[in-house]
Order: sequence, then structure tokens, then C-alpha cells
Amino acid sequence: MERVILKDKYLVILGGGIDQLFMINTAHNMGLKTIVFDADINAPGLVIATHGFDINFSEIPKVFNCLDNLIFKGLDIKGVSTMGSDVPHLLAQIASRYDWPGPSIDTGKITTNKYLMKLRLQEKNIPIPRFELVKGVTEIEFIWDKWDCKSLVIKPTDSAGSRGVRIIKKKKELEDAFNHAFKNSNKGEVIVEEFIEGIQISTESIIYDEISITPGFADRVYEGMDIFFPQIMENGGWIPSVLSKETVSDVKNLVEKTARVLGISRGVAKGDVVIDPLKGPMIIEMAARLSGGDFSESLVPLGSGVNYIESVINIALGEMPDWKKLHEKFNKSVANRYFFLPPGELQDIKGQEKIQKVEGLNKLEFFYNINEYIPKIQNHGQRVGVFVIVNQNRNDVQEKVNFVYNNLQFKVNGKWLSGNPQQLKEY
Repeated sequence: MERVILKDKYLVILGGGIDQLFMINTAHNMGLKTIVFDADINAPGLVIATHGFDINFSEIPKVFNCLDNLIFKGLDIKGVSTMGSDVPHLLAQIASRYDWPGPSIDTGKITTNKYLMKLRLQEKNIPIPRFELVKGVTEIEFIWDKWDCKSLVIKPTDSAGSRGVRIIKKKKELEDAFNHAFKNSNKGEVIVEEFIEGIQISTESIIYDEISITPGFADRVYEGMDIFFPQIMENGGWIPSVLSKETVSDVKNLVEKTARVLGISRGVAKGDVVIDPLKGPMIIEMAARLSGGDFSESLVPLGSGVNYIESVINIALGEMPDWKKLHEKFNKSVANRYFFLPPGELQDIKGQEKIQKVEGLNKLEFFYNINEYIPKIQNHGQRVGVFVIVNQNRNDVQEKVNFVYNNLQFKVNGKWLSGNPQQLKEY
């Protein structure tokens, strides 16, 4: 039987959850067909994909078998990508087998292991907080005395989304923090870092050979989140940044240099940066992937008119990005914030109609259904919901953020609560 190559171009996307929906829809809007893998048969991305498969994409042999069959049937598959999943090592394996563009095996390895990543950055003189791979509490105590710093961060080498991460200020907290990090590591590896006080920034850069641009740049929000101590919990971000133009430029230069040091020559680099009051910008971590949540999906497009998911897809297909599309078209203030509730049954939500009338409200989503149990929030994936506000004026955006928190109510275990993280001080 003669094999016929169909004319439509296909993009493989790893993941069909809410974090990947924007990429799937963007690919469709670009005239592409999609092949989506997700272990959850109810994943929404499997429904909207051209071809959706309830296959765990970490089971690479099953992915290969499925793709081999599709290619044999004549589908013209051009590349693979993802959004919000920390799996560049899987992208590297798939891209390598089919000779598609993608991260190298080396880049996939070092960007999914925080210790290997920091070793590479240290070797290349990229400014980073002090760090060590540790085996136990006694070793951490020795390192802390040697560093003589105020606080430490203890985390697994191979987790994402704040899972297993704690900030430590007293030695009596070390054992519990180490055990928590160890349990959240697939490899049983734990790293300790010096905690740097300062403004933290999220960035996303598009890298293509010698050309690079950083359209994603947001101030991360931690004010008032000390109630989650010792967990490090973020409550969204701000665009545009409050940093000076000079500091913004310094951060962009640093993250773009860091991306190349990690071997990201064509692709996207997600940077976590802290501004040390004395040393300037320092790299906390960098991932060879797009973030999930609202950063590239909502904050950047609403704040600047730039959808760089298209550029990431272009690169995955072996095409150069349209650089003109990556330049800021306008400058608006945007904020995303999250809802936090104590553990218990979510019995009801009220005030939604009032909130929907808020000018500039772009998104209002809940991650739990009525009658579903909310666990104690210990990582980003357990937050209860999110909303996004956009306007020309930052003060106006803040007023509307306050309005949402004050007028939306959640009933948990018989009590009405706002979802503002500050209320958790009572629990």
C-alpha cells in the first residue's frame, strides 16, 4: 500500500490539562493540527485536540509507538512542545528520535535537576545564591554555620511548583524541612541554598541562535504570604515591573546569557531571578520550558499585546520567530491573584455575579468544585482559584483586586470566607 503524506502540519503537545489549553488553541489559530498526550482521560485538552490520546507522556515507549503509527498513516508531524510541564528531558528524547527541533539531551538533563543546573551556572560565572547538595541535617548545620547567613532554602533537586520547598530561619526547623524535601524528590536528592532577600522576578525569553528577546517580565508577589511559612507561597504577579529601566535591562541580559549557558540555543527559557540589594540580579533557577498559570497566557498578552506562545511553536516547527510580533504594542497594568482557603469541604460560592461586572476582570476561575474537599495548601498546585485584572493604572488594578477579595465569598465547613490569604491567620 502506498503511503500518502497528508497536507496538514501537526504539532505534538505534552499535556492536555488547563495549563496546556492556551498552547493547543494557539496552535489551532495558527492553522496547525494537534496531537495531545495526557494520562487523564478527562483532560480538557484531549477533547479540543485534533487527536487526543490518554497516554502518560512520561511512558516514552508508548508515545513512540503511537507517533510511529500516526506517521505511518501519513500525518505530517513537525515537532513537539509543551506548556507548564517541567519535562524538557522528555521533549529532548522525543525530538531526538524523530529529528525534530527541541532541547538537547544535556539541556533536558541539567534543567530538570537543580543541583546539576547550579553546578553549570557556577562553572560559567553566572551569579547565583550559594548552594550545596546535602545528605542530612548535620551537614546542613555545618554549611549554615560556614555561610553565616540569615535564612536557608531547602528543596528537592527535581520538583516544580514549590513542592517540597521550605525557607528555614531556625535550626530546630531543619529536620522537618529536610524530610519534607526528601519525600518530594523522585531521586531522593535535596539541595540547600542561601535565601536572598529582595524583589523576585519571573521572566520568559525566546532564544534563536544569536537573537534573543525577553517579552515575559513580571514582579512576583510575596507580600503578606508569611502566613504560609516555612512554605514559600507566591500570590501572583504584577506587570509592568517597578524596577528601573537599567535593572530591567540587566535582568534581561542575565537571563538570556543564562539560557545559552544551559544550552538553550533555540527555544524558551523561564527564569526565576532575585535582586540582591548589594550584588544585583541573581539567578535562582531556570527552566527550558514555558510556565503554566497566567504568565504567558494572560499577564503578558494583556499587558503588552505579545503572545509569544506563537514564537515557541514556530521554533518547535523549525521556523524562525516573527521578531516584530515580540515587541511591546502597548503598556497596561495587569495583576493575577489567587484564592486561599483553609482545609475543608467547599460548600458554596457567592458574589460571582457582582465580581463578573468588575471593569477589567479578564479571568475568574476556581480549581475545586462544590462539595469537593480542599486540602491544607502546601504548594502552588493546591491554590483554590485565580483572577486576573487589567487596566491602564496600577492603583486602579489594586483597588479592583481588593474589591474581588472583599466581595467574593466561599463557604467552607459552614463558614463564609473571602479567599484572601490574610484571612488564614485565623486558622
